[in-house]
Amino acid sequence: MQTVIHQALHELHLSGTYRGFRQLAIAVELVLEDENRLFSVIREIYYPVSLRCGCRIETIERNIRTVIYHIWRTRRKRLFEMVGYPLEVPPTASELIDILAGDVRRTYPVAK
Repeated sequence: MQTVIHQALHELHLSGTYRGFRQLAIAVELVLEDENRLFSVIREIYYPVSLRCGCRIETIERNIRTVIYHIWRTRRKRLFEMVGYPLEVPPTASELIDILAGDVRRTYPVAK
């Protein structure tokens, strides 16, 4: 599962050098396991990710926001393709997690 998620992140020109890379990959994996986690992002996504990565919840969100701004500056067109329409502003952290999970589901249907 992580390999498929990493491929999707690499399509956005993200590399493992971003601290948010691993954290975002884990968050997407959690949403792929149970989409209902998006209804309680802090408790159901950020908290488990923080435990696995050994950092604070606030750090998770900040690192994912850093990744968002990198994508917005460098791969906006690919992000629009993933969403299916142009965005007016960068997505929030939880929106990006949802966008990536949806893209992985569409692109790799066996990754459920």
